[in-house]
Amino acid sequence: MRVEVAPLTPGPLAERVLDLAATGRAGLSALLGDAAQRQALFRPRIRPECFLAATVEGELAGYLSLKLGGRGPFAPGFADFRRCYGWRRGLHAFLVFSAIEARSRALPGGAYVYGIDVLEPFRGRARFPPHGVGGALLLAASAWAAARGLDRLEAEVRAPASAALFRRMGARPMTARPFSLGRLLMATAGDYERLCIPLRG
Repeated sequence: MRVEVAPLTPGPLAERVLDLAATGRAGLSALLGDAAQRQALFRPRIRPECFLAATVEGELAGYLSLKLGGRGPFAPGFADFRRCYGWRRGLHAFLVFSAIEARSRALPGGAYVYGIDVLEPFRGRARFPPHGVGGALLLAASAWAAARGLDRLEAEVRAPASAALFRRMGARPMTARPFSLGRLLMATAGDYERLCIPLRG
């Protein structure tokens, strides 16, 4: 079975991707609440143009979201946080979320893989050679970035399976000069590893 990857186009598949993606940022559940609360916050202001969707025989198999500069898949403003959480909690959540968003970006010349998700029935590289659904998504993201004149994909990964996927696709640890923005991003990554997939050379 062949994996097809394409940008989102209006329709039921795109709506499903956006509904699934809007429950993301589960690592911030202490700040943003459960999946329903996160969807109420993110879904009204989500950016479809930041997504690629993978299908197998027309069925959604996974999706990937990208961030270019400061523009990523989620764009809630303070009014959205206030609507969901009230003034006090909303202001706190907005400030913390904004700080996290400000550091989750690629350096100039790169694109940032904001998120990647392969649906449970489609996991496992052996079922979808040669790269699996996740690899097909990263290949398509690499082509998307290269077509825009960018020279790398960047990401922060923590789960061993995610790190292994990125390394299979050519990712390597990022390096940066001392006292540079890149060094600051790596220093503030916590228990995530900053990786990049070179697109040229």
